[in-house]
Amino acid sequence: MRPGVPAPPRFTANPLLRGLVALGAGALGGLCFRVLGLPLPWTLGAMAAAALLTLAGDGWKLPATCRDAARPVIGVLAGSAFTPVVVAGMLGWWQALPVLAGFFLLSAVAGQVFFRRLCGFDRATAVFAAMPGGLGEMTLLGSQHGADTRRLVLVHSVRIVAVVFAVPFIVSAMVPGGLVRTAPSHAAMAATPLDWALLLGCAVLGGLAGRHLRAVGGVMILPMLLSAAAHGSGLTALAPPSWLVAAMQVVIGCITGARFAGARWAEIRLAVLQGLAWTAILLLLAGLAAWLTAWAVGMPLPAMFLALSPGGFAEMSIIAFTIGIEVAFVVTCHVFRTLFVLLAAPLLHRLAPR
Repeated sequence: MRPGVPAPPRFTANPLLRGLVALGAGALGGLCFRVLGLPLPWTLGAMAAAALLTLAGDGWKLPATCRDAARPVIGVLAGSAFTPVVVAGMLGWWQALPVLAGFFLLSAVAGQVFFRRLCGFDRATAVFAAMPGGLGEMTLLGSQHGADTRRLVLVHSVRIVAVVFAVPFIVSAMVPGGLVRTAPSHAAMAATPLDWALLLGCAVLGGLAGRHLRAVGGVMILPMLLSAAAHGSGLTALAPPSWLVAAMQVVIGCITGARFAGARWAEIRLAVLQGLAWTAILLLLAGLAAWLTAWAVGMPLPAMFLALSPGGFAEMSIIAFTIGIEVAFVVTCHVFRTLFVLLAAPLLHRLAPR
């Protein structure tokens, strides 16, 4: 527990009990947002509730085991979008790859200028703060190259939280009539025990194998690939039930909302302002790039915007699945983003002018 941060009450000293309290608060927040009719209610409501709860102390958050267990499940959810029809049409997505690569390079260069010239970051910190990668990956890579780890954590945390909160509202404004999530078209009429065993196997085997590739998001990517193979080959047509999707949204919301647990406002005020300003620039660039390239890629504007949105892989995957707009395309683009950023960040650090 950090100095000056309130400790949880004695009756919540058990980490499991604290996690259950945080999860319950997240579910209640999601229910409130759903009653209010807000987009992506289970994610945004849980995120808001978790953020408020952490003001009472940095012990109010989900245990690491809960967070780790959720990632393979989210991977399986994302993989279920790769139906045989979708897999057959994947070759038509090649136009998106140069668009994505160009956008990520452009945003990385613009971010370096922003963080070095306007925020006064050193070269290494500016490079890794500008990259639209995951919090864990960018912090690990940045620390290996001499960046200020604390600044990286704060900037990327602000970016991910802001993107998760803003993207549903932006996409809702792009869709005539707002977002209306319907049941997946590939849902099986009756799920068999074999279907559930197959998807459970994808989560367990992929999650265990992915632990050796944690640096590249393997805990999510490998279960997603196994699930995609199972659905794309026609072995199963089972779409995850709505209650499971909502539960994963609550978990992601609780994780995101608790990112600033234990931090003091006096410590992070400047970093929050810098992170919010950079996130706003990124979202504006993503919107402009989506508007300019959606026609060339052959995707609707909301799908292209989701593909370019600079959130975390887990967060964007669950948002894409919940919204239900070209899920397989959006998830594939974020897999590409994850791998591209991990490869490009060290190279850009070497090339960045001193």
